[in-house]
Amino acid sequence: MKELWRLLISPQEKSSKVRNFFIRTVVTAFLIPITFVVIWAGGWWLTALITVCAVLGGWELANLVTTNKQKPIQYICSIWTGALVVSVGLYLEDIGFIITILPVLASIPFVLIPFAFWDKWAIKANLARKLSRASIGITKYSVVTLIIGGLLSFALLLNDLQGGRDWIYSIIILVAATDVASYIFGSLFGRRKLVPKISPSKTWEGGIAGLTFAIIASVALYYLFDLHANLGKSVGFGVVIYFSALFGDLLESSLKRIVGVKDSGSLIPGHGGILDRMDSILLSLFVGYFFVLWTID
Repeated sequence: MKELWRLLISPQEKSSKVRNFFIRTVVTAFLIPITFVVIWAGGWWLTALITVCAVLGGWELANLVTTNKQKPIQYICSIWTGALVVSVGLYLEDIGFIITILPVLASIPFVLIPFAFWDKWAIKANLARKLSRASIGITKYSVVTLIIGGLLSFALLLNDLQGGRDWIYSIIILVAATDVASYIFGSLFGRRKLVPKISPSKTWEGGIAGLTFAIIASVALYYLFDLHANLGKSVGFGVVIYFSALFGDLLESSLKRIVGVKDSGSLIPGHGGILDRMDSILLSLFVGYFFVLWTID
């Protein structure tokens, strides 16, 4: 209620909030139908969409963890992130692992070696320090590629399962439902901070509302999509997707707080960067895939 009252008595802030909400709504109304149509088409249309998201997400994450002297590494990370998704798509077309995914994974560290010495410190540093810093750099940038490309690839793996398209739809809808419910109820009724040092806007009240709506939405989707599950598993699916989405959001918030930025980028008007929109979905695709694989007949 405090947030609502503050907006009512502050016309300037209210105008800014309304304008931002309008922009977010228009952009969302434009992007969601396109995304859902591409998912419906499946095949290489879906692979192309996931690859674009991977390239842009890899760029943004690399930008967050690099210094000003290491900007060229963004190109390498984004290209290899997209290549990893494409290799998974080829693998699912019954092309062998050895000639698709393995070459991409094996080549990432070797491609990154020249860029591990990009900073000026490498000129004067002794060999031991150079090797130590180079190892840290190679590991860090390899993780960028694996986090974005690897986790997004689970959308393709999930789509390859029985009813996979509907499971992808379910994950996107559940993440959106929990996000909206948490925001609205947290803003109106939030009193106790959930993780104030990482995300001050999140509250226990909003979290409980998000979890509740995740379960309700998951049960509704069970009847809507005729998923190959039962009511109990649908409830469990809603619970695991809620917590994976929350954890993914908190991980990105922690990284942005460490780096000292508000958004991962400015690609999507009213939303920030593409990573700001994907943070909750990335881990949810991974968790959702194994949930379906291990529990659904």
